[in-house]
Amino acid sequence: MSLSTASATKLTLLNKISCAIFGNVYNPQGIRTGNKILRQRLIGPTVNSYYPNVKQIKLREITRMAPEMNLIDQEEKTRLEDLSERKKRGKGPPKKGQGRRSTLKKK
Repeated sequence: MSLSTASATKLTLLNKISCAIFGNVYNPQGIRTGNKILRQRLIGPTVNSYYPNVKQIKLREITRMAPEMNLIDQEEKTRLEDLSERKKRGKGPPKKGQGRRSTLKKK
């Protein structure tokens, strides 16, 4: 009986030393450690390399670089027109110092 227990302890010691030598995780109880997931390659660089790294140039940048071209941003033009129509109807933003907070102080 003592011979088999001595060999069992020697085997566990041998297993521990071999794990230390070969860089494996020593786990005699077989508990889940997540080491399998941690050893896998990272997928982040692969996903990033799939999509091209293209910077979209906006019309505002082009007009800033070349103002002599006289380009007109249609979206900005329609936004300003809508804003002026709202101001005519009285729905635009209030003038500076005449917002909601200033009316609360007067009460």
